[in-house]
Amino acid sequence: MDSAALIKFRTVIAGAKVLASFVGTASVASADQNFTDQNLMRASVAQAVGCWEGYLEEVLKEFVSKTRVQAHRRAWPLIVQFESMVQKATSELNTPSWDKARELIVNVTGMDPYPSWIWAPRFATQNDTQSFLKGIMDVRHSFAHGFSTPANVPGLANPGILDAAYVADVVSCLEFFSTKTDSLLEHELTHRHNCMTGWA
Repeated sequence: MDSAALIKFRTVIAGAKVLASFVGTASVASADQNFTDQNLMRASVAQAVGCWEGYLEEVLKEFVSKTRVQAHRRAWPLIVQFESMVQKATSELNTPSWDKARELIVNVTGMDPYPSWIWAPRFATQNDTQSFLKGIMDVRHSFAHGFSTPANVPGLANPGILDAAYVADVVSCLEFFSTKTDSLLEHELTHRHNCMTGWA
């Protein structure tokens, strides 16, 4: 079963794919096709990162609301207070990097996703996956602030130049993170919090 947050993620991540699908299409705003394509691909990466951020913010609130069901009535005031703290913490997530996302998940749920955050078969270790995710965040940051794409982004065929294969990998990687995290959190609900129906 998927969380409502993951269902929403799968709907909105399509926006990143739509942007990427226009690569190669001429624009009346610029005669420079490469300029148009680079902007479309950078926007696609930024949209995908926004979807990952939105997923994290929503799924953690959803997780806490599911655990509340199992709480004893006398604990409700504490749970309401905790829900308020989670609301604040998720709203302050501005860059869903590896470290920030992991820290937020650990702080809210007590579960560390680190052992499972390996985007296989592309990577064999957490370090390689983390490095790729960092590159995604660097591309998003450069686009958001009007800078050129960094030359040291892992996965690019040519340094500093986005390509369609890289953008497709970005979307796939963030789909992996969301799907894997959703599965881990459901396992926590069913095995540690006695929410036998999981996300249902």
